[in-house]
This record gives sequence, C-alpha cells and structure tokens, in this order.
Amino acid sequence: IGGVLGVPPVAINADNSDGETTFHIDSNVRMRDTYIISCRGDSVNEHLIELSLLISALRRANAERITAVLPYFSYARQNRKHTSRVPISAADVASLLEEMGVDGVIVLDLHKPEISGFFSPRRYFVSD
Repeated sequence: IGGVLGVPPVAINADNSDGETTFHIDSNVRMRDTYIISCRGDSVNEHLIELSLLISALRRANAERITAVLPYFSYARQNRKHTSRVPISAADVASLLEEMGVDGVIVLDLHKPEISGFFSPRRYFVSD
C-alpha cells in the first residue's frame, strides 16, 4: 500500500518471546498522519490486542492522527443483545479503539451499517 501511495512504511519491531507482545517504533512519527493496516487471522483477540498496543505506541510517539484500516471489524456479528446480561461486543470494541486513541477507522467488511453508530461523531468512520 505504501509503495502505491509513495509513502515508505514505518519500521516496527515486534517481540513475542515471553508470550506478551511488545512493539518498538523505529521511525519518527511525531506530528504525522499514520495508518495501521490490520490483518485478520485465526486469533481475533490476539490481533485486537496488537492493534490496541500499536495505537497506544503511536499515540505515545506523538503521531498527529492515527487511522486503523481493518479488513474486517472484529465482533461485528455481536452488534445487539440477543438475551439479557450479555455485552454488545461490537460497541465495546469501538469504545476500546477510541479509548486507545484512534482518530479514524476504515473498515472494508462491515457486518451491519449501524455499527458505524458505535463510534463517537468526532471520529471519522469509512466503510464500503
């Protein structure tokens, strides 16, 4: 993606030697627009934690704007309560991303359009 746009990717070192993922951003992202291109794999929860930690690392590195590009919105099928005493997990994931400091979200596959309403109006949200 960076090659098509003419923007070099930022070098990030990841370590998972003790079962906990750690990141170190090797480039200066201060006052820059940043995009995290997330992947979808077998472990939805692991990717969600990695995304949250990357957002946190970019925020602490003083990135101007952080946009998460998600091919699939995790927990999108849990967008309403089916019974009592259950979470609305899609709303909780949206809140988690906002609390971690994401400024915008681009989702390529959104289960239901109303999920965009789980994000606050001050965040931008784009879906196909």
